[in-house]
Formats: sequence, structure tokens, C-alpha cells
Amino acid sequence: MIHLTRRQLQFASSSILAIAAPFLHAEETSENEIIPPTAIYKVDPSHPDELYSRGVEGEAIIIASIDRTGTVIEPIVDRASHEEFGLSAMIAASEWIFEPATKNGVPIPISVKIPFNFEIAFEHKLNVEMGREVFQELDVPVIPSFELDKAPEARHIPLFDEFYPEELENTGKTSAVSLEFIINPEGNVINPRIVSISTPGFEEAAMRAISHIRYKPVRFEGQPSYVSMMMPLQFSP
Repeated sequence: MIHLTRRQLQFASSSILAIAAPFLHAEETSENEIIPPTAIYKVDPSHPDELYSRGVEGEAIIIASIDRTGTVIEPIVDRASHEEFGLSAMIAASEWIFEPATKNGVPIPISVKIPFNFEIAFEHKLNVEMGREVFQELDVPVIPSFELDKAPEARHIPLFDEFYPEELENTGKTSAVSLEFIINPEGNVINPRIVSISTPGFEEAAMRAISHIRYKPVRFEGQPSYVSMMMPLQFSP
């Protein structure tokens, strides 16, 4: 099963060209100009199902021999963070087509390294982390919390600073974030979104933090209900 819309697979032809030179199958001299190959048709690798379901990201680097017609010949895995990533990347690389490398204007065979990054959308990673579908499509009425007789009561509120982004540690940065979200009939937070933020870089941390809040189930007119709320968060190191 291929998840092309939800799985972000990134690679750059500039990276291919940058590392092509050390793998040339031709003698180089200052008088002989070798122009590396250029990818003119690319195929994205599929994110292996089992790794995707676990929210596992990774990378793979493929060594590909390119013949005089620009066809990839017998690609092999140089390295991969998971064996499955290597296999998926190798299959994809075998379907690439290149403008062949040339030496003094004449096509030549050459070998290149092609990097592939297997990345997953934050929404899916959060679903995996929480063990439930945090982001959902709703086709039911949602009651604004201000229409309730009293505000929803939280059963558990985590320490928000525990979600401070690792990449921002030791920067001293702080952020005030305002979020909107929905409490479902089980008391779980779903569909969080950022309304405003004072310092960029805390968006994912804020949505992770708010998703860990648990509420007592809300009833409206005697019925279990979906309720929308807004809440400010403050992050400090």
C-alpha cells in the first residue's frame, strides 16, 4: 500500500550531482570536462507499511550505475537506516531516467549516489504517539464551550514544558501559543490547530501538549457532545 499523499519523501537532484564526481568510471584530466548526469524522470519510493504504521522515519542512499543512454543499471544499497527503506529506495531508483553524463560532449557511463529521505507527516506521527486518531473528519454538531453552563473539566493536564522542542533547547526561547481544539465524547482532545503563536518553532510541541489533556466527557442537553475550546499555552526552557 503506497501513501503518496501523506508520506513526504524528499530527495534532491543537486545532491546527486554533488557526489557524482568521486564515482566516475572515466579518467579525468583538466582538459577533459565531465558533466554529471541529470535526473529527468524520478519515481518516489513507497514508505514501507509496517514502518509507516509505527511512525518510523529514516533514510537510504542508493549507488546507481548510469549507462550511456541514461538508464539506471543494477542499483545497490549503499546504506539505509532500515533494510526496508533500502529495498524501497532501490526499487524506485531503478525506474529513474537520466540525461547521461558526458565527457567532451560524448555520453559516458558513470555511477552516482542518490539519497532518499523517508519522512512522515506530523499528523500521522501524533496519531501513532497517542495511539488514537487525533485528527479526524467530523460530520456531527460541535458545541462551542461558551454555550455550556460550565467550562469543560480537565481530568489530566500535563506539564507543558515537558514538550519543549529538543531542537530549541539551550536557545532560551519562549513562546505563547493559542490553540483551538475539540473535546470528543470520550474526553479526548482532537483536531488541535494553532490560532496564534509568538515564536515560530513551537507549533508541533503545542499540538502534542494539548493532545495529552484529558477531560471529563461533556454532555449538552443530556447528550454526549463534541465541544470546541480555545486555550493559551506558554513554553519556557
